[in-house]
Amino acid sequence: MKQNLNKKIYIVYLGSDPAIDFAAQELVKYFYKSADIKCTLSKDINKIKQKHADFVLGIYSDLNIPKPKSINENDDWIFIQVKNKSCILSGSNPRSVLFAVYRYLHELGFQWIRPGKTGEIIPQLHSVFKSGLKINEKPSYFYRTLCLEGSASVEHIIDLIDWETKHGMNGYFIQFNYGTPFLKRWYKHIDNPFWKGKEFTNEDIKNYIQKIIREVIKRGLSLERMGHGWTCKAIGIDAEGWEKTENIVSEDKLQMLSLINGKRDFFQGVPVNTNLCYSNPNVRNAITDTIIDYIEIHQENDVIHFWLADGGNNDCECENCMKERVSDFYVEMLNELDIKLTEKNLPTKIIFLIYSNLFWEPIHTKIKNPNRFILMFAPISRSYLTPLYSKKKIEESVAGYIKNKLQLPKDSAVNVEYLKLWQKMFSGPGVDFDYHLLWACYYDLNQITIARTLYEDIKNLDKIGLNGFISCQNQRISFPHNLLLNILAQTLWNKKKSFRKILHESFAMEYGKEGDSVADFFTKMSSLWLPFFEPVFIPVPDEKRIKQGLNNLPKIQQISNNFKSVIQKNIKKETGARQISWKYLEVYLKMLDLYLPALDSYLKRSKDCRNKFEKYFTYLWKQEKNLHHAFDITSYVNVLKWRINEAEGNF
Repeated sequence: MKQNLNKKIYIVYLGSDPAIDFAAQELVKYFYKSADIKCTLSKDINKIKQKHADFVLGIYSDLNIPKPKSINENDDWIFIQVKNKSCILSGSNPRSVLFAVYRYLHELGFQWIRPGKTGEIIPQLHSVFKSGLKINEKPSYFYRTLCLEGSASVEHIIDLIDWETKHGMNGYFIQFNYGTPFLKRWYKHIDNPFWKGKEFTNEDIKNYIQKIIREVIKRGLSLERMGHGWTCKAIGIDAEGWEKTENIVSEDKLQMLSLINGKRDFFQGVPVNTNLCYSNPNVRNAITDTIIDYIEIHQENDVIHFWLADGGNNDCECENCMKERVSDFYVEMLNELDIKLTEKNLPTKIIFLIYSNLFWEPIHTKIKNPNRFILMFAPISRSYLTPLYSKKKIEESVAGYIKNKLQLPKDSAVNVEYLKLWQKMFSGPGVDFDYHLLWACYYDLNQITIARTLYEDIKNLDKIGLNGFISCQNQRISFPHNLLLNILAQTLWNKKKSFRKILHESFAMEYGKEGDSVADFFTKMSSLWLPFFEPVFIPVPDEKRIKQGLNNLPKIQQISNNFKSVIQKNIKKETGARQISWKYLEVYLKMLDLYLPALDSYLKRSKDCRNKFEKYFTYLWKQEKNLHHAFDITSYVNVLKWRINEAEGNF
């Protein structure tokens, strides 16, 4: 029940940026939600001078607050001070003012335990002031970005953007021009036989993305676009995703494609997986001109990702291309792009990608203007059982470069050895573009194992020469709990905060007084899941892990059965967002009743393996309307299908 504190609150906010306007509106909204507090908004600076303002919002320079010397103009930094019933909420830039508002609300007891309104916990305030509070903080890492992947609606995406801002993350990356494949998976809903999808047009897609962009800009977040697809645009194809094409290109465009095995064609029929003939200066020019044209039209973008084709071992084998590594041609294009951007006085930052064929550093070229670029390291082949940074001596060396016969490293620490070679020729900033919350999070849905790896990876980013993280992830990743998102946001903000503390706080927020017992439950479950976290039949059957997995399944079932009474008790006791958390946990245990027999068949390679998984999928599809705000079932099922194929030898 809301309390009326019978006092009108005066909020003065300075500056014309949309993020500061939004920050003031958010403060008003949450004060009203908590205690029906009436707020008056003003931009009258005289109210500050006359000490009539209860809350003052604005960037540090507008409020005459001294900024620490260690903070440069692009850094995020928050300053909060409560003194004599007056509160200053400030920061280094408009989005930092918004971060300060959310941090202050968090200090008052507001919590957002997962994306969406069902994740809000609103305290009943007795005062809007927290006496003596003073916060002066800069996040540990500069780049703190989420990337669109998986299957999602516009509402799901906006909920996630809202959540990330409330937890101090500062960027959102829309893969491709319109993010079509990720939206299409949701709206068409072709996987779920119990949920009828809908058709949508290219115009719908454009409207969806514009809505998302408005939400990013409103919060002052860094807006990032594209990635794969420039190679397609350069030959006149708007490729939004990884679909095969029946299109036949003209002869002049055909000659721009990679020559592989004596033939120029789309690689395995997929345009976005098709590299071009980069030794051809006309091809390089077509790509960089395409990017320039795009940037001129879309100047709302802060960062553009310039990637080559997806996939691997798909580079051109013509006589001239064979003379250089693809990374040499790539760096040539980066330099050409910088020259064109400089000529047009365009300040847009460019992210270049260390991934797949580009894992091997250039030999003959070097980036001439590091200030233009951000290196992005994408170790897609790595193991998620071990972190990237290791104190141990690396025994395995970087593999030799043989065009179209490349083998990417699996060992996490060995991946970093490839990064180091790139860093020798590039002195600018770098980020880790990683996939913890895309596939690996579904290898073990208890997620404690992957959470520890994520924590260690972020904590030690600076030790591998990187200053941030872009999470290539599902947009709905809060089932059966929200720990992974909390690890991501909190460790990027404060790498010194311990895993144990984040674990405790996360489960306490989500489940209340019995949060530690839930954390203990998931920790035990994740430990027992370890033998089959990764494939057990690739490259050959691992009999030791298979045996251990089979021994652990009955223990997992027993722990699950024992915890059901705890769940029922708390479902009755809790309300609101926390009750939903317990209900999600109840569904998770019901899922295990079907999933564990399927895993048993997987480990034994039984003939009924596929049937048992299909039975499990049917249950999931029927639950989707109850779970979709927190759980990307489409992505989860696709990962589990790898298990079926693995058991059947289809790998």
